[in-house]
Amino acid sequence: METLKMIQSRKAIREYTGQLSDDQLQTIFDAGNAGAVGMGQFENYRIVAIQKESVLAQLNGIYGAPTVIVVAANAATTMEAVSAGIIVHNMALAAEDLGLGANYNMASLGSIPGDVLPAGFKPLIALTVGQTNETFTPRSLPADRIQKETLK
Repeated sequence: METLKMIQSRKAIREYTGQLSDDQLQTIFDAGNAGAVGMGQFENYRIVAIQKESVLAQLNGIYGAPTVIVVAANAATTMEAVSAGIIVHNMALAAEDLGLGANYNMASLGSIPGDVLPAGFKPLIALTVGQTNETFTPRSLPADRIQKETLK
C-alpha cells in the first residue's frame, strides 16, 4: 500500500479475530527496529511482545487483543517518550499494511506485571495487535482537523 494511502486508511481497531503469525510479528518487529530514536541511543529501548494468556489477562484496556507489544525505555524523559511513539507508529503502520488490526494503547501500561520487562525499563507505550475483519480504506479528513501555520 502506498504510504499516504496507508496513513489516511489507518484506524484504531478494538475487535480482534485471531492471533498474528510469527512472520507477521517479525515484520512488525522489523518496522519498530527501523524507528528513529533520540541521539541514536537504541540500547536504551526494548520492544516486548506479550502473547502469554496469563499475562494478557492481567492487562487493562486491551480489548481482547491476542498480542500486546510494549515499547519500554530505561528512562522516561521527553526524548524517550517521543522515540517510543515513533517506534510504535512504525509498528502500527506495518501491522495495518499486513491487514492486521492495531491500536495505540496506554491504558495497559500500569497493569503490566513487574517481571515482564527487563530490569530498569519502564513501559512508555503499547500497541494491541491481532487479526481483524476490519478493512482499511482511505478516509477523507477535514483539512482543519489540526490547525497549521507556516512562518516565512
